[in-house]
Amino acid sequence: MPRLATRMIFAFLLGGSAIGLRTAEAAGDPPPLVMSALAVNPTILAPQAPTHHHVRFQNLIPITAEKEKNGGKVDMPPVVVETGNFLSLGECIAVALERQPSLKAVKASMAATEAGYAALLKFGTPATILSPDLEIRKQQAQRGLAASAAEYQKAQNEIVQDVTRLYYTAVYAKQAEAVASDLGDQLVELIKIAESILKTEPDPKKLEGLTLAKILLMKSGLLKVREKQSQARIGRQQAMAALRQVMAVDEETFPFRVKDTELPLMAQKAAFDKKFVVEQALCRRPELALASAGVDAFRLEVYAQGKIPFKRKVPTFGSGADIHSKDIPQAMRGKEYRPGGVTLELPPQLVGSKFDRVCRAMAFSQRADAVFESAQSLVKLEAENGYYEFELATEKLNSLKGQLDLALQIQENARSNGPNVKDKSVIVQAEVLASTAQAEFLEAVLQHLLALSALERITAGGIQPAFPGR
Repeated sequence: MPRLATRMIFAFLLGGSAIGLRTAEAAGDPPPLVMSALAVNPTILAPQAPTHHHVRFQNLIPITAEKEKNGGKVDMPPVVVETGNFLSLGECIAVALERQPSLKAVKASMAATEAGYAALLKFGTPATILSPDLEIRKQQAQRGLAASAAEYQKAQNEIVQDVTRLYYTAVYAKQAEAVASDLGDQLVELIKIAESILKTEPDPKKLEGLTLAKILLMKSGLLKVREKQSQARIGRQQAMAALRQVMAVDEETFPFRVKDTELPLMAQKAAFDKKFVVEQALCRRPELALASAGVDAFRLEVYAQGKIPFKRKVPTFGSGADIHSKDIPQAMRGKEYRPGGVTLELPPQLVGSKFDRVCRAMAFSQRADAVFESAQSLVKLEAENGYYEFELATEKLNSLKGQLDLALQIQENARSNGPNVKDKSVIVQAEVLASTAQAEFLEAVLQHLLALSALERITAGGIQPAFPGR
């Protein structure tokens, strides 16, 4: 879905604090991200960081509430009320966790892994006579269970972020449409007034610079504003279509609207730094639990191969355990740099004498160690980048808030002097400046929300934004 470039909405006409952050202290492990009647939240076998409190972001002030706080300086246009079934962010997440096919597929894989482990447990002590490696295979199957739980948690975290991103993108597009609509209505009125003045005033010197050319430019600008309004409307429809896909619902059988009418401003009291974000990511990410289970399973494979001295072909743990290497990122070395990951490697069986098989299993085990190191470095890099993106979004939000206040002051001054100014193009410039500042501030709010949502996934819940409706 193309990103709505609101900062360009009114550029054609312009040519003529840190928002506080609040945290609720919470010792110990946080509650599950979302409670769903049919969703399973498995325990992830990953080390925790008990010395840290989990940073929680709290929604403090909706955008329109800033108007009351600051004496009417921030005034977002009203949003058209729609009828239908309205769902909050939390309700959309709950539906997605219950219906998303990708999560159902991971759950089915978990069931298959559990069934394989249960099958191994049915073999008692006499079976070890024929299969000396049986006990080791059971241990490998346990690692497979841990890996399946980590994979499920990873998929759940990604769905939560996807729904949050698309939900607020839809809200944002609706507000951007309202900003464009408000400016368009203002331009229509100003054009009418300017045309009336131009027709009724016979003395050109008293027009104070108002000409037919300026009125034509105002009309051209109005057409472009209506175009951007249509782009915002289509962008919202695209966001809703993507949101329905993540929720696995159909527009005809499951019609709904997003409940929020405006983007929330998120705030916290307790500060955190890059070190905290990295620590939380390294301690809590299910990807590392998945990679760690793989390391254990490969090391156990060395012992399993050593248990069978006389066979020339011995199956590997793939026959009894379920360790997967998922979503390995591909390296990019063009305009954008992104390091690639390392995949696990193990044939279905090892061939040769016990010594040869053990040596080969050791080599694959060393590769698994490298996979874990690669996953760890990628998680750390993602955590650092996520923190920098959040820091940039916060600083930009603070800067654009100040610009919006100044633009609204200019708009208020132009409106108060409007009856005495015949060249309405001056008022038009003030209106465009204010609307542009509103659009840029609105986009900055969205980027701040998306950065917070990304940090929640990156830290696997170590940072928990208290989005409204969650």
